Amino acid sequence: MVELLKYPITVFSIFLALVGARYLLGITFGQVSKLSTEGVEFATEATQQLTALESKLNGVLAEVEAMKKVSSRQPSELGPQRQARIAEAQQTVSDQAVKLSRSVANLADADDRLRGWIWIGDYRTDWDRVKLGALESGQPISIPPGQMQAGTEYRLLANMVVRDGRPSNDRDYFNARKSLGVLPAGTVIRLVNKPVDIDREFAMQWWAEVEGRRDARKR
Repeated sequence: MVELLKYPITVFSIFLALVGARYLLGITFGQVSKLSTEGVEFATEATQQLTALESKLNGVLAEVEAMKKVSSRQPSELGPQRQARIAEAQQTVSDQAVKLSRSVANLADADDRLRGWIWIGDYRTDWDRVKLGALESGQPISIPPGQMQAGTEYRLLANMVVRDGRPSNDRDYFNARKSLGVLPAGTVIRLVNKPVDIDREFAMQWWAEVEGRRDARKR
């Protein structure tokens, strides 16, 4: 009897958790592809929502840490380096998020190729926080972004959030662009177009439209 009761209790618990996530956190998990005692498997939309959530949380945590180091809570007093760190935190995710992205993509039988926009680093006179490495060595690139050509391949140095379009240089910036998923560190990506710069005052940030596989192990 106890064993039989486990199944409805498990389903009911999962249902309550999903309702809580929907109304308290604003997460829409999308279509359920499988329900079992081992858990719930969702379609691709779940990965996009969770990636976007982790991206925002990373930025909030970085901002909180920066705010602890200043006496005033005015963002303008954070300084360029701290603002740059906050922006960086919002464009990268953990290895756990990458694993989730891989498993959901496999469950949905989705195309393993992902195309969209990523932040590749800051550059004025030299690279800072660069996220691209040389194809063979994996060492951080030194070539100026203005000399990078469409069709060139590089290797990612971090787990990068992929956006559905080029961010606009306004208050919303990349927050106005939908997250399509994650390309993990080590992925070989191809530049679809030449990178473009966005002057955020605290840093000259460079973005590029790229294409790569969700699972770097396939290359």
